[in-house]
Amino acid sequence: MNESPSTSPTAVVLIHDEEAGPGQLGPALRRAGFALDVRSGAPHPEDTEADLVVVMGRALGLQEVQPPSLLEEQRRLLARRLESGRPSLGIGAGALVLAAAAGARVHPGEKGPVLGVHPVSLTTEGLSDPLFAGFEEFFDVLHWQEDTFEPVHGAQVLASTARYPHQIFRMGHSYGVQLHPEVDGDLFERWVRSAQRDVARVGLDAEELLKRERPRLARVQQHAMLLMERLATFCARQVGAGGGERYLFTVETIQRLAGRGVLLSPGIPRRSPIVRVGQTISLKRPDGSRVEGTVRGMASFGETGAAIPLLVLLNAPDAEVPPGSEALTSEPLTV
Repeated sequence: MNESPSTSPTAVVLIHDEEAGPGQLGPALRRAGFALDVRSGAPHPEDTEADLVVVMGRALGLQEVQPPSLLEEQRRLLARRLESGRPSLGIGAGALVLAAAAGARVHPGEKGPVLGVHPVSLTTEGLSDPLFAGFEEFFDVLHWQEDTFEPVHGAQVLASTARYPHQIFRMGHSYGVQLHPEVDGDLFERWVRSAQRDVARVGLDAEELLKRERPRLARVQQHAMLLMERLATFCARQVGAGGGERYLFTVETIQRLAGRGVLLSPGIPRRSPIVRVGQTISLKRPDGSRVEGTVRGMASFGETGAAIPLLVLLNAPDAEVPPGSEALTSEPLTV
């Protein structure tokens, strides 16, 4: 699927199967200014010079289910890009390919498969990396993994778990993310139903896993979407792109105030601001229509949580902002 107008930088997204596509990363890359070229199979020779290459995938026992020749071609591609300093992203199985491209040995994990939403902790380097501005030291995210890899020479490990320590790492202009922040509830359900063998390896059937994990996954979407937006924005800067919209959060609840005011939740991360008072934001409703507004404050009172509700004055007093609307801004990050 090639969406590549000549005026936009192109993100080549290599997937291992149709169910392991870009997910929530796709819209984030488009907002950052990229056109997408999503395809499966072997990389093309010209991918070495692409603006951005993303390798994705989900599998337990990657080397058992993917052709070794395909993984080797992807590894060689990412190795050439690392050598030339061109940006790449490895998401899920792609993080294993990126680690192998940097010379690390990939092998089955000794602590068994992990499927579901579990905590991850930021390292000292992760806490200081702009990718995680506004994040708490510990946050929950979806895992779907069993393979792991040895430490990557020259890489900074940014996030870790007790069972598998190399969850997110950075090498120059490239990131490896073995977690799955690109997955929302609908995509997760498709994964579960299409990978019953993987699910059985954690001692559950599909319905049991979905019942347990769907509510958890819904609760972690704000951090997942914010991480996708940060990765896309970082990559856009590496290729001189920008000017696209920046994702803030997906609206879950709306409280109407006097006049044009609305209080939108969950809002922005509490730990570090990502918007400022007076900033213009756009609320993209589920049907694609929009309403504009201006930030007038952060509602830091009330129940303590990871996010602060946002007070917004709408340009159109009677405009509806239904749950599921995305709060976006084209203004730069404030930290």
